[in-house]
Amino acid sequence: MERSAITEYGKHFVIGLQPTTTLSDHDRRLLADLKPAGVVLFGANFQHRVPYDDWLATYERLIADVAESLETSHFLLCIDHEHGRVVRIPPPITRFAAANRWAARAAAVGAATALELRSLGINVNLAPVVDVASNPRNPVIGDRSFSSDPDEVAAAAIAYIDALQAGGVLACPKHFPGHGDTEIDSHLALPRVRESMSVLERRELLPFRRVVSRVKLVMTAHIVFDAIEPDVPATLSPRALTDILRGDLGFAGAVITDDLGMRGIAPFFADRDAPLRAVRAGCDLLTVCASAMDTRRALEMAEALASHPGDEATAAALGRSRVRVERLLADIGPIRIRRLADEVLAEHRHIAPLHAGSAPSPSPG
Repeated sequence: MERSAITEYGKHFVIGLQPTTTLSDHDRRLLADLKPAGVVLFGANFQHRVPYDDWLATYERLIADVAESLETSHFLLCIDHEHGRVVRIPPPITRFAAANRWAARAAAVGAATALELRSLGINVNLAPVVDVASNPRNPVIGDRSFSSDPDEVAAAAIAYIDALQAGGVLACPKHFPGHGDTEIDSHLALPRVRESMSVLERRELLPFRRVVSRVKLVMTAHIVFDAIEPDVPATLSPRALTDILRGDLGFAGAVITDDLGMRGIAPFFADRDAPLRAVRAGCDLLTVCASAMDTRRALEMAEALASHPGDEATAAALGRSRVRVERLLADIGPIRIRRLADEVLAEHRHIAPLHAGSAPSPSPG
């Protein structure tokens, strides 16, 4: 298939970079061939245990090379920056404690986070977690959630989102329709939630219902919900993403998937038609990260979108999705990187409790 046909559909992808602090030849070719909407950064894309000025200079070169490969400085530069155990960036960038320890200070944390991320050119934070911590046996959410109370989750999420976005960074609440009640980590296997729709309405969906009018992005969960569509993960579920998220909750922005290399969803994407299924379900941006998948598979996925059957419903779904992605890209400015003053970073360390650890989390989020 011609490169032009692939790049036409490349805007439906966000690529997780290889674990290198300089742009790898693999990524250089992939970004040039695919022209995705953006990239996701992980801990291995930053130098650690070196001075701020040193790692910042290396990082600035990495992002400049990404822009050169994409032939634009206008792209989604994304990161999971939840604080607690999910942080990628080295000091002196502030690492607050987990979300459940600063829910009452969410606005202040959101404002500080926005200033620090914008200094790195990052324009999308794949946060906050708006899952409700309803299951103490949950192996992956836990303290990443603001609370076990849906109303408290919603209130903290709104304060955080508003402050983050006022500072120029787009928020992306996750993991829709909710990951709080699972006992399986979707990085490792496919979880299933068996609760009734009435329980989902008053618990899992309540925070999303209150925040979606404020955001331009929502991330999906690789989870099966028996009450929604019992044989299909939410990422591929028209009932979850089109009927509930867009129809019932009224979300008008772009839907981004969690990493498609996660074991909870990866078997479904062995099927060549899976990218089309995802877009028809309501996804707009397909996230392909290097931690569990050869990211050049995104080229095959783009080919699958490009060779879609010419039926009216598929063409309409792709058209609507493209408009949402283009609208999202139009909302961000060019990427600029600058050093923050030491005094600013020192002030931030007094806003909320700090995380006790120092190493970045390897988990995708």
